[in-house]
Amino acid sequence: MERGNLLVLPRTAWEAKYLEDTSLRRLVLEHYDREHVAIRRYLLCLRVDSETAREIVQETFLKLHEHLLADGDRTSLRAWLYRVAHNLARNTQMAFHSSKTDPLPAEPPAGATATSASPEQELLAQERTVRLRRAMDELSAAQRQCLVLRAEGLKYREIAEVLSISVSTVGENVQRGLEKLKEII
Repeated sequence: MERGNLLVLPRTAWEAKYLEDTSLRRLVLEHYDREHVAIRRYLLCLRVDSETAREIVQETFLKLHEHLLADGDRTSLRAWLYRVAHNLARNTQMAFHSSKTDPLPAEPPAGATATSASPEQELLAQERTVRLRRAMDELSAAQRQCLVLRAEGLKYREIAEVLSISVSTVGENVQRGLEKLKEII
């Protein structure tokens, strides 16, 4: 009877570990489905080239999986993802001894505009995008980062966590950035 229990316990422990690992994978995939496009957009606004942004997004979610396997804190995972992506982008840029890589692509990402738009509407949309890009370039890096993260739906508290600044500084950067954009545009 003891022998039977000994055989059952390792299998039960293995099954529990497998189920826990499966639930962690599911959690990572849920966050990936929700956030990978927004994180990539954020990286592009940080002046990371498109290919490097894809690699950083992949590495960010690998780090999330490792973080969860190590029983890391599960609160504010969204802010945690942006913080990791932000740090990886900065590390990559420092490795290239530059604060900028390639500029943002002139055309919007695939699927960003409706295909039923007339050529005139597409041209107007492109002109608005160019004006906005130029206006964003006029902002300080902190204002630009805060506005982009806010546009991605992060709360001030989450932005503060991502950028390692106070919530009041986030509010100031968002307000001043918006005021400057209104003046420019």
